[in-house]
Amino acid sequence: MKKRNLAVILMLTLSSFIISCGSPTPKATEEVAVEAEKSTQDLFFERFKQLEGKKFPGKEVYIQEGRDSWSHLELEMYVREWSEDVVYVPFRVGDNNSRTWTIFRQDDNRLWLRHDHRHEDGTPEDVTMYGGFTADGSDSFKQIYPADEYTCELISYACDNEWTMMFDEEMTTFSYILAKSGVLVIRVDFDLTSPVE
Repeated sequence: MKKRNLAVILMLTLSSFIISCGSPTPKATEEVAVEAEKSTQDLFFERFKQLEGKKFPGKEVYIQEGRDSWSHLELEMYVREWSEDVVYVPFRVGDNNSRTWTIFRQDDNRLWLRHDHRHEDGTPEDVTMYGGFTADGSDSFKQIYPADEYTCELISYACDNEWTMMFDEEMTTFSYILAKSGVLVIRVDFDLTSPVE
């Protein structure tokens, strides 16, 4: 009888140990559920939050033959402002501060990329606010933006443009990529491990 009782006690103890080790805590379960509810666009958009207020050096890693190169210029991205609805990322090319990538988060979970070009006095340039909405093939580290109708009307030769913004999985590099009809035009990589003071 004592041996049987001892066996029962051991079984109950072992079962309790397995359950306590194998079952996630309520907090962990809740965190996983929240992540699962977020779209890939939301997850991508929120990656900018940790970079807010920081500037990062960039370099041209590819330019299509025949295009003007930026390799001799200092390149810099600045995650100036992040909110729940929009992130502003000025992109400096040498002494040219006219460019700002503006990414809006839409109610339908899509992201909307705009290239905001402005003169030194802050007024919009004639060619500005072009871009597009996120498309298939995007994920939580990479978002693809084909040119939208507004862009086609504004810049007829840009109808086949496709912009890609991408973080590597280690969050050490951010890439800005332009392709036309599936052919790479330019790629600029930014070093997220070396913020500019």
